[in-house]
Amino acid sequence: MRAGAIFCTIYVILGAFGAHGLESKLSIAQLATYHTGLRYLIIHAIALILTNYTYQQWGTKKKYSNLFFYLGIGLFSFSLMVHATKELIGIELNVFAHLAPIGGLCFIVGWFFYTLKIGKQ
Repeated sequence: MRAGAIFCTIYVILGAFGAHGLESKLSIAQLATYHTGLRYLIIHAIALILTNYTYQQWGTKKKYSNLFFYLGIGLFSFSLMVHATKELIGIELNVFAHLAPIGGLCFIVGWFFYTLKIGKQ
């Protein structure tokens, strides 16, 4: 649950930075990409809090869904935000857009593992 709270804090910081520091520096498409990364970050930060609360209530292990949520946040959310801002921060690699689908798949797998735990407590 602590990791979820930390990701919520990061979301607020990056959201404020996007709204006040990037709005005039990025194209509309880049801002949309940045905000997509942010949206999935907050969804899965809250998901970490809620799923771990239910795991705690059920007295069950949680390692696989958490692992895939963490991977999804890194590979989807953060890679999209880096991809959107890569010109500003001087990154010439174009790999970040290619990591996002892998991260999206990680989110799906994380939810699948959580689904398997429902009803088996």
